[in-house]
Amino acid sequence: MTIMTIMQKRVFFSKGNQKNFIKSVKEKSGLGWGELAKKLKINESTLSKSYMFELASIPYEVFLRIINLLDQKEEEILKKYNAKIENEMIVIGRKVLGEQRKILGEINITFKNTNLNLDNSKVNYSLIDKKKDIILPNKITPELAEEIGIHSGDGFLSAKRYDYRLKGNQYDEKEYYLNYIKPLFKKLYNLDINLKDFKTSFGFEITSKALWEFKTKIIGIKSGNKEYITLPEVLKVNNLQILASFIRGLFDTDGSLYFKTGYGLEKYYPTIKLELFSKKLILEVGEILKMLGFNPNVYTRENYGIISLNGIGVLKKWEKMIGWSSQKNLNKLNNWKNKYPKLNEKNYGGCSLTVELRPVASETRVRLPPSASKKGE
Repeated sequence: MTIMTIMQKRVFFSKGNQKNFIKSVKEKSGLGWGELAKKLKINESTLSKSYMFELASIPYEVFLRIINLLDQKEEEILKKYNAKIENEMIVIGRKVLGEQRKILGEINITFKNTNLNLDNSKVNYSLIDKKKDIILPNKITPELAEEIGIHSGDGFLSAKRYDYRLKGNQYDEKEYYLNYIKPLFKKLYNLDINLKDFKTSFGFEITSKALWEFKTKIIGIKSGNKEYITLPEVLKVNNLQILASFIRGLFDTDGSLYFKTGYGLEKYYPTIKLELFSKKLILEVGEILKMLGFNPNVYTRENYGIISLNGIGVLKKWEKMIGWSSQKNLNKLNNWKNKYPKLNEKNYGGCSLTVELRPVASETRVRLPPSASKKGE
């Protein structure tokens, strides 16, 4: 069994004193449990239950945030509540870290089609399209597959007009749109998209007959309500780079990466998650992930579907095979690596994948993950 030993500073109180300390903190702050937990950057339940009822000792870094909030000296608090700071050794097995070997399966793409060519002869151009000199791809490439994934997440095609909209979160996705999506549309379609703030989002709106017909007639994306959007037939190909790029675009827009707290470690356990209104697309994406060697948890509810993948081995495999283009997700990943460098080592739990940091695309160059080579383009 693979194990890992981690040393972590924690504050240990004599019996009853930790409860008195937490109770005093709440009273002096004048805040509710939720507000106090937010200020201390911890889970509300951890504060009001685990720490309050002495079910767990307090990490030293959390203790420091508490005394800074109270504007008191460390020595005074330790003496008053009969507490001491000690190094705690935590031994974690593969099962806890989600490193079961069955999660990391072999790649087995069952799609038979290998044709990546596109026939754009039936696409009509408006005068504005011609004036803008719009260019349509004549082949499925990793870049186009990623853009289709981005569309499936944040995009919308009008069913009545030649309108296309792509909008994301105005608070944490602007960098992604400015530094990655904008040059991607320039490279794929020769389009200089005008990105701007909307009332509750950030992105662009465009009217283009050629782009609309390309997406609906050639790619096979359904217009209108995205509840019925499915995986386009042109992407059902036996090509690792194409499938991985589509998954990356979809998860960068509608997916999430976050880290759970447990076993005395704050935000150490990774989860990659996707929620969509289209249950059909959720099931199709789940099948693709299985083909790529993942073991996703796939759920469908009455009005939506969910995919979740858990564990450090999964995170490493995801970064190596699929990766992220969104700076928001890259920041989360890099913060985790810096916080837990030992968990980021290779040969962990049977997963010998080298983890690499890669920059987001610049304004003039779209960069794909190392795995997305020219082979199969």
